[in-house]
Amino acid sequence: MATITKHFLPLTDGGQIHYRRAGHGPPLIIMHPSPNSSANMTTAINAFSEIFTCIALDTPGYGLSDDVVADPTLLWGYADVVAQVLDGLGIQQACIYGAATGAQIGIQFARKYSARTALLLLDANGHFGGAAGEHIANGYFQDITPVRDGSHLIRIWDMCRHLSVFFPWQSTRGTDRLALGVAPPDSIQHSVNDYLRAGPGYKKAYYQAMVVETWENTRQVSVPVHMVRNSGSVLLPHTDALIAKGLPPNFTILHCDPPQRFKVQLDAAKQKLAQLNLPTPRPSQNDHTPSYQRIQNFYAAARGGQLRIRGNLAGKGRPIIALHDPAGSSLLVEPILAPYLGQRPIIALDLPGNGESDNVIDPSNITSRAYAEIVIEALNSIGVHEVDVIGRYSGGPIGMEMSFQHPALVKHLVLAGVGIYEGAEQKSLLDNYTPSIAPRWDGAHLVRAWAIMRDQGLFWPWFNRTKSGNLPSDNSIDVPMIHLRVMEMLKIGDQYQKAYGAMWTYPMRERLPKLKVPALFAVPTWEPIYSKNAECAALATYSRTADLAPRMGDWHQEFTPFFGS
Repeated sequence: MATITKHFLPLTDGGQIHYRRAGHGPPLIIMHPSPNSSANMTTAINAFSEIFTCIALDTPGYGLSDDVVADPTLLWGYADVVAQVLDGLGIQQACIYGAATGAQIGIQFARKYSARTALLLLDANGHFGGAAGEHIANGYFQDITPVRDGSHLIRIWDMCRHLSVFFPWQSTRGTDRLALGVAPPDSIQHSVNDYLRAGPGYKKAYYQAMVVETWENTRQVSVPVHMVRNSGSVLLPHTDALIAKGLPPNFTILHCDPPQRFKVQLDAAKQKLAQLNLPTPRPSQNDHTPSYQRIQNFYAAARGGQLRIRGNLAGKGRPIIALHDPAGSSLLVEPILAPYLGQRPIIALDLPGNGESDNVIDPSNITSRAYAEIVIEALNSIGVHEVDVIGRYSGGPIGMEMSFQHPALVKHLVLAGVGIYEGAEQKSLLDNYTPSIAPRWDGAHLVRAWAIMRDQGLFWPWFNRTKSGNLPSDNSIDVPMIHLRVMEMLKIGDQYQKAYGAMWTYPMRERLPKLKVPALFAVPTWEPIYSKNAECAALATYSRTADLAPRMGDWHQEFTPFFGS
């Protein structure tokens, strides 16, 4: 298995392209099907990294890449972004591999930038012209805009499930039935997560790929092409239709069965590389030096993996780090830090297993202390040695443990929504707050996840759906926020049970008197745990309390004087 690292490449317009890298040798740009990401290409990366430096891109608007393509028509804008990536990585000429949508982007790139294409490898491509293309496209792209009842999630599940039952997925014709079993729930959920990352615009490149996937377009490629005819591909009839129409002599057809798919391509590529003189690209550079203008993504290293950060290290003074709640991510605390952009360095970090971070925490030791150890390691990897910490809910105990483990690191600590949970209340939370959301064959876990996050805005605790549990907050049915929280919850999955458990069982009464850093206990007055604020502050020596505004974006008004200079 190759060692695969993840990176963000800044573009000249301020956007970022996310990619995975592995191997050594001539550069091979790898592009995935829609609406997936480079995470789906690990088999290809592992195979090709034997002879190539593999650079597997998230197509703009998919995975973690920004949607920097204004005009998707015929995929020319995506081809231009590939050229920008080559420029950014200092690569003059590369081999290009694409599967499905990635193959069509590769074709357009090779047509427009033939001098920069040493070899084009096409996988899962064919001819979709005429009536066959209309049959595929009709009904293929469903609206997945978030709606109040969460039914968009079931729509996505249905789409992803039926990709292994029919092609096209929306068909009910026996002639379109695939000779496959239904994909397992975990695999379907992985695809669902890709749709959720891409959002309602998931069809942007997807649809255009179907438009250009024709013999008329493919035959215009003039560079050397290796094209796979995979006997097990669901696209085999369309691949054969393309071949039957006749292709130019620069096309070499590689016949294979599914188990030999990558071996056949690798063997053919080895022969071709012997005729080329492509240098190994330079190492990827640090990606945590964004401009003042925006919050961007970068990675920190910890425990042999990588943690995703949303932030910006420009500005003066100590960095401010925000730590999210058990089922959340950096996206949910980013509004707290946004007012400091360009003034103070800011870091919103996805904890291990949350958001887009690798799950490098020991599953048998998911505690606030263990999280703190990993966060400290991550900060050290990017050269951060002093911070002011804002901990939201479970982020508070993690910040406390950071101050105990590394006293010189934490200078100020905001505990935004912490409490002491004991006795019957603690037991009730442990027993009821985190029912399983493990993927089910019927997709019912999605309904449960939506209901949990919806009711978190209506009741405290959410499972107390009675008059006594009512929350007096405005806009409690905020569909975009519920959708975001469900999306992040589905990424961590049932590990959220242990993450919440670490918060409910944290020995707050024992640990608070040991705090040696200035602490601000702050929470909006409408939150149900507001009454716990003063109780916690009374146990900490260097502390005070603050009532926060309803909007996170206004919290800096209380935090800035507390942090000082």
